[in-house]
Amino acid sequence: MHQAAGSRSPTQESLEEQIASLKQQDHTAPVEVISPSLTTPAPVATSAPDQSILSPTQNVAFLSPFNSIQSNVSKPRSHMESDAAVADLMTLPHTYMYTLVDLWFKETQPWIPILSRNSLLNALDALPHPLTHIDDVVLKAVIALEVAYSSQAISLGYHGRLRLSQYLRGQVINEAFSQPSLNSLQALLIMAILDYGSDNIPSTFSLLSVCRRMCENIGLFRKLLNQMALQSPAQVGPPAIGSNTGDELAVPLTWATLGLDAVSTLGVTWRDVSAALVDHLSSVAYVSTPDLRDSFRSHVHLCAIGLQPLHTFLHEHQKGLYEGRQADAYATCDEIYNNLISYAQAQQCESYTLLADGLIDFDPNLSLTSILAHASVITLYQRMVEWDGYEIPLQRCLQACEHVALALRSIGDIDAEFNSPLLGPVLFCAARFKLIFYRKKEQQREPVFDVLMHGVNMCGRRWAVARRLDIVLRAAIVQVYTDKGSDVVPLGFWDLKKSHLDISEDLKEWVEGYKHTLYVGALNGPYM
Repeated sequence: MHQAAGSRSPTQESLEEQIASLKQQDHTAPVEVISPSLTTPAPVATSAPDQSILSPTQNVAFLSPFNSIQSNVSKPRSHMESDAAVADLMTLPHTYMYTLVDLWFKETQPWIPILSRNSLLNALDALPHPLTHIDDVVLKAVIALEVAYSSQAISLGYHGRLRLSQYLRGQVINEAFSQPSLNSLQALLIMAILDYGSDNIPSTFSLLSVCRRMCENIGLFRKLLNQMALQSPAQVGPPAIGSNTGDELAVPLTWATLGLDAVSTLGVTWRDVSAALVDHLSSVAYVSTPDLRDSFRSHVHLCAIGLQPLHTFLHEHQKGLYEGRQADAYATCDEIYNNLISYAQAQQCESYTLLADGLIDFDPNLSLTSILAHASVITLYQRMVEWDGYEIPLQRCLQACEHVALALRSIGDIDAEFNSPLLGPVLFCAARFKLIFYRKKEQQREPVFDVLMHGVNMCGRRWAVARRLDIVLRAAIVQVYTDKGSDVVPLGFWDLKKSHLDISEDLKEWVEGYKHTLYVGALNGPYM
């Protein structure tokens, strides 16, 4: 799973080499508009003969970060599109820029608090008149994300707001690649969220790969290791966010990067991170204690530390290291399972709080931690399920599905819609497992399955990745329960040995051939 500490694959580019390569490319900002739900890169192979230590840049399934990030663009962008995007930007009043920033802090900051409001307000105050450009790379990233989904931006039309979003995204990527810094890291993390939600998962992997290398390049991983060397294993974990600026931001931002990476890659068998750092996180996974007074710190603790043994097991199991050692595999799973469940059991049950002013406050991290912990149990055990043999893997997967649905019922529809784009695929893991179980046992669907489906559907009101998974699940239901399943979902969907990420690009390609025009705009445009 990891390269030896201090070693580096000869084919793995350093951040400096990537930037040098980037400067040789066409520097024209990406502005061609392709609907996120329509963008379909070539199918990606997920079972290369030996991908035990392959990073995304080494695996033929993934292009280099720059090339993969540009994978949804087939031709050079025209200057006309660029001019049109600038014209769109100029039509937006300055007050609307403040509105978009407010939307970030209302909808996104609660589950990934990596930005400073004061810093963004200063950037807003510095915007030119007329609004021909945005200088601050972090503000540019926020606008690129929010304008793609803001209802007020519909004045530009579906095409116009996506064009502007992609134009700003291209500028962010070029600037951030050229100037490694904390601000660049913040901006790239936001673009990773945008790409994942837009169903461009290979690009997300590549962006996060660049984020990790940037963390190494500007010394954040070393700073984190030095800090952990002064702590006892039980003390290792993410600190409070602080002011979200300067040195106070460096370490929390590094933890947020590790957490986002660990969740977005949950289910794959390669890892592309600093070996020394990840090995240390894995070594303290069972003794480090999350700070339950801070829901975000507790959630990042699960993501960046608690999931590391699971990543290790999936990697080693794929390599065949447990072949002929089934008892050892079950023992390892038991240890990982108990650790994952401890996170869920430690969470408060309430997700909504009535404030003194009468408003209702929602903390997404409480539910996210519980849902992720239980869904990770499914990822852990699903490849070990024996329908007529050892029952524990099956029973624990079914129990996990119930717990995911229970936690999901505590989230209102609007909060599921505005939640992390990672929530939809996590819910898909549980819904997919239940549907495979129903098919195998020839059972009717239960209300718990409808809860999971409803959650995926609500996530799909904003995120294209969830809309695609919703279509897959509905088609699979037709295949199981009717004789009208002529458009059969790919066989990999029914194979529990494959994670949702193993089959992601195959499902994406299949959906593009399955849905007709009305499916695309069913929840959130564009029409075609």
